[in-house]
Amino acid sequence: MSSAEASFQLLYIDADANRREAVRGAFEPAWAVTAVESGAAATAAADVAVDCFVASATLPEATWQSLYESLTASSEVPFVLFAEEPDADMVRQAFRLGVDDVVYTASDSGAATPTTAGLGSPTDPAGESAVDTGTGSFNAEAMTVTEPSAAQSTVEPLDGVVGLRTRVESLVAAQRLDIQDTTLDVSRSLMSAAIDEVDVKIEWALQSLATELEAVQCLLYHYDDETGLLTEDFGWRDTDAAAADLAIEPLDDEEIPAAEFPGFAERLEQFEAVCYDATTDDSPFDAETGTLLAVPIVINWELAGTLVVTTATPRRWPESVRQQLTSVGEFIGYTERRRRRRAELERQNERLEQFTSVISHDLQNPLSVVTGYLELATETGNVDRLAPAVDAAERMETMLNELLTLAREGRAVGDTEPVAIDTIVANAWDGVDTPEATLETEALTPMAMVEADPTRLREVFENLFRNAIDHAGADVTVTVRATDNGVVVGDDGEGIPDDEQDAVFDHGYTGGGGTGLGLSIVETIVEGHGWEISLGDSEAGGAAFRIDFDP
Repeated sequence: MSSAEASFQLLYIDADANRREAVRGAFEPAWAVTAVESGAAATAAADVAVDCFVASATLPEATWQSLYESLTASSEVPFVLFAEEPDADMVRQAFRLGVDDVVYTASDSGAATPTTAGLGSPTDPAGESAVDTGTGSFNAEAMTVTEPSAAQSTVEPLDGVVGLRTRVESLVAAQRLDIQDTTLDVSRSLMSAAIDEVDVKIEWALQSLATELEAVQCLLYHYDDETGLLTEDFGWRDTDAAAADLAIEPLDDEEIPAAEFPGFAERLEQFEAVCYDATTDDSPFDAETGTLLAVPIVINWELAGTLVVTTATPRRWPESVRQQLTSVGEFIGYTERRRRRRAELERQNERLEQFTSVISHDLQNPLSVVTGYLELATETGNVDRLAPAVDAAERMETMLNELLTLAREGRAVGDTEPVAIDTIVANAWDGVDTPEATLETEALTPMAMVEADPTRLREVFENLFRNAIDHAGADVTVTVRATDNGVVVGDDGEGIPDDEQDAVFDHGYTGGGGTGLGLSIVETIVEGHGWEISLGDSEAGGAAFRIDFDP
């Protein structure tokens, strides 16, 4: 097979002629091997499409460090160092530079495979391959070696050459890793997901990606630029991976300050992928080799979050994989945002329905005033008695406009201003049909002004007054007294049983009369102001509603 017909290209640099021939014999014919004796010759030969560089640790006229930097400066091609003697300092230096692996030529002539430094994925265990020469074929996707017959052997390999080939083929397979099928499966699954299936399918998507990439974690974080936090929305972790077997500390925090996330400011914030190696203290934040890969999720030209994949040992992350993970992350991000918007629309619809009920209920009070005074004017012919009816009609118009505005905005409270409680209470009593009821107040006048929405706060007292009349009778006496931290609205009725007091604020609770909306409205408005409301017994034995302005 000619070099042009070979499936893969290897550039091997070694001053030892015998080893060059051994490597050539071990890799061909599946590989087209260009074997040169020096760094200068390697630079000249590197203009072809090379799938892997392999260099001896000892070179004439150059160091392996300078050769590595020269050959990989503008390339993601794997680089393997072929060293004669184990050297811990050399391995550390190789790792820091970014060399994919260090393979040793074994000193024992009977060795079948080399010893590796373990910088990348583990080599196949010694003894599993019966390959004596390198003339078999290589399948990059399956990562398998088809063993040749003994008759195909042309060169007696040196110790470690077969293992070198196994390691090179593993690196190239990883380099050519393609998760396109998984990406398509994930996309199809999410596109067909019902609203209540999205969470489960996102979790499945993360697990599928982690399995495909042999990762120990696959996590999805959303980014809040106001708080500066990355918050985990979804995550898959390999629970079978023992912490002692991992070279990294898994990400376990649900919230991570963006400033503390590796490479956030340097790359993620610039919409670029981060690749970080947690096995060393001085790893750069690049996008090629490491134990952690974080790709940005960009939606509408804003950083919405990141998809994070971590592995037990450092590995190379090809550009194709980074791009595919970015596509998956953004697809998940759009799906999750679409789900959230739909959920928010449902919540808004629920609020609109509730506001419809609120409007209907709260209009009863001024409508009763209008009706009563119109009937009185009709019976007596005295139109001077219509002034309260006009005031009540104007009050209805104000309520309608403000409630509809609040419904559109989805808020329980509008704009606030300093208000006097005694004035609000008096106006609220005038807005309720109370011909036989009595209002008493205690220490309201000296109270400090309260920051509130005056219209909505008036509705609170109107509803409490109406509730007292509906449940305690038309001749009820209502007392509003100041406290150190708010007010108490009590009546002299029969009160509310202890076992029902926790339910009175529930939407639809009537206690035997009324519409079941008034107290729910009261609670909504009070909590909308940031206050608290509670129920107890009044001094007269009836119900007492306590509102705390500063809980």
